[in-house]
Amino acid sequence: MSVTSPIGQQVVVDRNKPAEQYVKEAERLYIVPRLVREKFPDLVKLIYETESMDGDEREYWLQIMPIMTEEQIKKFRDILVNEKEQLSKLDTEYAKEMSRINNKHVAEIDEAKMKEKMQNIRQAEAKEEVSEKGKEEDVLNKLKDI
Repeated sequence: MSVTSPIGQQVVVDRNKPAEQYVKEAERLYIVPRLVREKFPDLVKLIYETESMDGDEREYWLQIMPIMTEEQIKKFRDILVNEKEQLSKLDTEYAKEMSRINNKHVAEIDEAKMKEKMQNIRQAEAKEEVSEKGKEEDVLNKLKDI
């Protein structure tokens, strides 16, 4: 995923990227206040990694942070962290559900194979039974001839 600015440049979102890299990339697109660069690089990373903001909202938060109170910053950070955790939890649940569904389909496929094998066994048994009856009749006929 990448975040495109109004002028077409991008900040590439990579959860493994350090916060300082997000700050450098954001500075190419916007004026990032010094206080934000120095004191809140972790928030810059959270802002870019959130899926609930567009480019204008990201720029707004970068500009407004220097005038926010410590309590507001704390609440903002908590909101972004909570969103990140909730999305991560949903991704995990989704992956588990997809795995369960895929395993169910594998079981259904295996069930179909088992039914096919059972049908083949029944057919083979029926052929063998017919063959044995024919042999029994031959033996009985030979016994009658004796």
